[in-house]
Amino acid sequence: MSNTLHILNGDSTLNRFKASGIEGETFVWREVLSDGPVPIEFGSDAFWSVRDSFMTPEFNFESGQYLKDIIPFKALEERLAQYQEIVLWFEYDLFCQINMIALIQWIGKQNLDSTISLVCVGKIDDSDQLFGLGEIEAMRYTELLESRLKLGAREFDFCSDVYEGYCSTDPNDLYNYILMSFSGFPYLPDALEVHLKRFPNKETGLTEIEEKLVSFIKAGETDKIKLVTKMLSWQRYHGFGDQQYINVLNRLKPLFEDFETLVLKSKQNKEEIEKLVNRDNRLGGAKLSDWYWDDQEKTLIPREPAS
Repeated sequence: MSNTLHILNGDSTLNRFKASGIEGETFVWREVLSDGPVPIEFGSDAFWSVRDSFMTPEFNFESGQYLKDIIPFKALEERLAQYQEIVLWFEYDLFCQINMIALIQWIGKQNLDSTISLVCVGKIDDSDQLFGLGEIEAMRYTELLESRLKLGAREFDFCSDVYEGYCSTDPNDLYNYILMSFSGFPYLPDALEVHLKRFPNKETGLTEIEEKLVSFIKAGETDKIKLVTKMLSWQRYHGFGDQQYINVLNRLKPLFEDFETLVLKSKQNKEEIEKLVNRDNRLGGAKLSDWYWDDQEKTLIPREPAS
């Protein structure tokens, strides 16, 4: 067996990791499982095909680019068993937590003799601020590694259950993992609550993210770049990048009188929004068109079929 493989959550982490002096091979896990449909059969040809069909238009990839990018993952799968230890490096936000859960449940099914460990950052020392790996000094990476969590059957089973819930057509399957405390994954409940608020609000017809975009626009923001910058500053547990907020804004285009200068139509009631905004998409396994977020009950409720 070779020594250690470090699976990292992104390129900014890779840069810090290289500067840390920690030994071992590295692999950057590049996916956005927090967006779009996610089939339960992680890693299968059907899984990659579904993800390709979503990712290519959503992130303006050239034809074949996504499948080319996941070839290194398939190659990694073939050599996993050669490592004595596999260390996963992830963060507190929804973007990372979904990728992390999916990867852990998959690794747990590979019947490896390797030690599987997790470094998952958020709060550092006594600060209330949340830090990503790209925001932590490289010199502290050794300290993070020393405090890593060794994963076993309990963690693998838990992640498998959460992943199954995320891929379910019924997103309420995730509620147990918002209410249930699991010491190994302290940031998961907040990330999953943020996820559920991405479904349309029962009263407004807009998701939490859409409501925030609209509120910034109504407050006078007319520049898309500045609007996205405000969204990046506003988010706490999302972990999204520029393109994800641009995509959300683009889906709201029918609500605008002038989309270039962000002038909204005057009529913005729930009924009009539901006529104009396409909800024919999925988050994990659930359709946005099938569910409402009830802000008073803090729960999702099934949407009644149109009569």
